[in-house]
Amino acid sequence: MLIIGELINCTRKKVGEAAQRRDAEFFQDLARKQAKAGAHMLDLNGDLPNQEAELLSWLVDLVQGVVDIPLCLDSADPKALMKALSLCKQRPMINSLSDEPARWTMLPMLKEHHPKLIALCTSEAGVPTGVEDRVATASRLIDRLTAEGFALADIYVDLCVLPVAAGPHGQNLLAAVTKVAAAYPGVHLSAGVSNVSFGLPLRKLLNEAFLLLLMSHGLDAAIVDPCDRQLMMNIMAAEALLGKDRCCRGYLSAYREGKFAQVA
Repeated sequence: MLIIGELINCTRKKVGEAAQRRDAEFFQDLARKQAKAGAHMLDLNGDLPNQEAELLSWLVDLVQGVVDIPLCLDSADPKALMKALSLCKQRPMINSLSDEPARWTMLPMLKEHHPKLIALCTSEAGVPTGVEDRVATASRLIDRLTAEGFALADIYVDLCVLPVAAGPHGQNLLAAVTKVAAAYPGVHLSAGVSNVSFGLPLRKLLNEAFLLLLMSHGLDAAIVDPCDRQLMMNIMAAEALLGKDRCCRGYLSAYREGKFAQVA
């Protein structure tokens, strides 16, 4: 499971306020904590009005100064992405490219830098809610990207998590993940899980349970909080049980390192 740390997101109130102050220590601390907790990559979202192009690059330089893991550049602004891409020391990921024509203006830039890509299954018709519309959008994105020279292994399909309180969105997403995984062996499947619990109590419980269900259907990447110790333990346990952790080596290593210390 690829763990993409979600905490450096300037659309969150506290993070956005720190960005307005250009509080370098705040962001360096967030980066260090996520890397130490087990994140394989850090998502950077610098979405503040009229500041994104400058802010995203500032975050890239700042974070790369304290951690040595790749970055996921979370922006829809081609100018911000172009500037930030040139600063990345390791091959980054772009979050995200969708099935909306306006987003494909980024294609020449993406082909030049060849980052990994989150393919978000939204289109001009909006956000898909069923199984077949999700699969159809995913197929269009995958087919076009591979035709443009992107390898399946560099594509991370996000089939759109929606609130389960509003309909059968949980089961629809699980079915869509299964179908895409079967139709495109080698493609990755990603999700930002927390939207599933919107409007419900005990959101953390639902988020963690849903992530494990998604893993059992083929999900292999997620934008999550790696500092959530229970979440990380659950992921390691699920990988061992699903045969994704050869001979349970990762699980045993984490146990020896005391990462399961709170478990009786």
